[in-house]
Amino acid sequence: MGIQAGPKREYFHQYEAFAVYGLPWSWRLPSGWGLEPQLNTAVGTLVGGNETGFIGSVGTGLSFNKPGNGIALEAGVNLNLLDRRQFGQQDFGSILLWGAYVGLSYRFTGGLGVSYRIQHVSNNRILYTSCTPNPGVDMHMIGFSWNF
Repeated sequence: MGIQAGPKREYFHQYEAFAVYGLPWSWRLPSGWGLEPQLNTAVGTLVGGNETGFIGSVGTGLSFNKPGNGIALEAGVNLNLLDRRQFGQQDFGSILLWGAYVGLSYRFTGGLGVSYRIQHVSNNRILYTSCTPNPGVDMHMIGFSWNF
């Protein structure tokens, strides 16, 4: 779940269910710390401008971690799909948006995990000229997960 990080024409918040699949490759230092590529997917709702819409995403990420429990630094990029381009007065310009995030997660013994990420979603001017503002939204996202 998340709340908007900065001012926009409308106030946004988001709720989603997500899945992260760790790919079988990793690049590790002798200490055990290293990079792991991941596939990410999520489905949820984006709420803003007194309207609620669907948001779905799929993308890739990298996790800098040590195997097992503990802290990890994560970053990635996503392709997002909305069911509408306008929420109240905020027009995203397209239903197809790009996203990027950075964050921290912590895995406890037993499988429970918590995470925080700052994410940006915008159209990257896919349908806009260079002289038109690039509408988007930044979100503070908090997550709870179960790690297998």
